Amino acid sequence: MKRTNFYAIETYDTVKELDHLNNSLLKFKMKYPSSYYVIKEDDLLRPDLISYKAYGTVGFWWLILSINGIMDIFNSDVNTPNKFIVGMTLKIPNILDIYTFRKKYILRT
Repeated sequence: MKRTNFYAIETYDTVKELDHLNNSLLKFKMKYPSSYYVIKEDDLLRPDLISYKAYGTVGFWWLILSINGIMDIFNSDVNTPNKFIVGMTLKIPNILDIYTFRKKYILRT
């Protein structure tokens, strides 16, 4: 599941672009019980591995980061909220919530 499939496409001067202001990603809601994962040393800079451990696919790394408010996995500054660091506990959405969201809000396949 590619996150870009949830963005609208707009054409500006004959060039098609993703419209980052018009997307359905903010509509993701968790209805089913979620699980939690504590970041280990091996996981640093590799949210794709966490997705693989949780779901058996690397395709949901961006959703895990989004749910946990992580915008920059490379910034470990002490003053940065929601850092991607060893020991941080991540909320892992239930796969049923992901499938429900995809079915309802995907804009294109």
